[in-house]
Amino acid sequence: MFLHVLVIINLLFTLPFRWGDTLKVTFLGDIMQHQAQLDAARKPSKDGDRFTSYDYSSYFKHLESRFNLSDLRIANMETTFSSPPYSGYPVFNSPLALLEACKNGGIDIFLSANNHICDKGGKGIDGTISAYNSLNIPYAGAYRNSMERESLYPFIIELKGIRLAILNYTYGTNGINIPEPFTVNLLDSVQIKRDIVKASKHEPDFIIAALHWGNEYNLFTSAEQKRWKRFFNRHGVNIIIGSHPHVVQEVETERGLFGETNRITAYSLGNAISNMTAPNTRTGMILTLRFVREINGHVRLIEPLHELIWTSRPGAVEQNFTILPVKDFIDSPHLFKKKEEWRRMKHEYSTLKK
Repeated sequence: MFLHVLVIINLLFTLPFRWGDTLKVTFLGDIMQHQAQLDAARKPSKDGDRFTSYDYSSYFKHLESRFNLSDLRIANMETTFSSPPYSGYPVFNSPLALLEACKNGGIDIFLSANNHICDKGGKGIDGTISAYNSLNIPYAGAYRNSMERESLYPFIIELKGIRLAILNYTYGTNGINIPEPFTVNLLDSVQIKRDIVKASKHEPDFIIAALHWGNEYNLFTSAEQKRWKRFFNRHGVNIIIGSHPHVVQEVETERGLFGETNRITAYSLGNAISNMTAPNTRTGMILTLRFVREINGHVRLIEPLHELIWTSRPGAVEQNFTILPVKDFIDSPHLFKKKEEWRRMKHEYSTLKK
């Protein structure tokens, strides 16, 4: 159903192409794993067996039709994968079953430079990388050591004859020191400039920066986000995808003299799925970048597609948590087993649309 093909430059996806083909790359926001999500996914053990299994199969069920229209899907994974006990906020640690479900649900690449990657120390980072490797899932943002970072970063993708470089950085790690010899990509202007130069040597058609930044729960972009946006633009990065505020912020499209799309900045995609209760944290966004290689070889960026999604709680639509495309459900209260869930979704959607 979904493409999971590797390898040429670092981890390089390949797809045949024809002139005029459109490459679609879809981004999701924060995949969280709070305690309520762990509890809902836990399956009863059999015959008194101490082994506990988890079922996350409903998470991406309602996004399948969207994912099928995209060539590549990328998400911010805001939890670690280490040995039990598993836990939610403030120290995130999740079972491998979550990562398996994300891969089976269609997500191809995970971003790991975020403020929770050091929650379980070196053991958590090592376990997370081991989890990605065991499932043959590409990732960016955190590495076992500087040598590994040097060999795997920047992340280069080639699909339909279009080459993209993916950069991934976080503003910090919640005050937790990054344990040696592990490395986590931080918003460090000196290092970022070096990374952009290195990425440019691969001659990408576009460089995309996935940034964990901004102020939590704030619908409006901060001065710091604007400053970093200008920095990346000034150094040749014209596509920025943001996460961390846990709410949706604006998507800014800049155009050239003839109306062509030159730059795209999605300041925050909000949560893909979580158990957050603060206002506007249950509505997120999926954003699809579109690239076209023209007959003269030039790759053109065209208007992105984006739509709102909603985290539905257990028992409202599915037995477990699930992500709903809002426009498929906004006028269909009969699809909800709990009408209050539909009313909350509609209210939050109306608020954000204003």
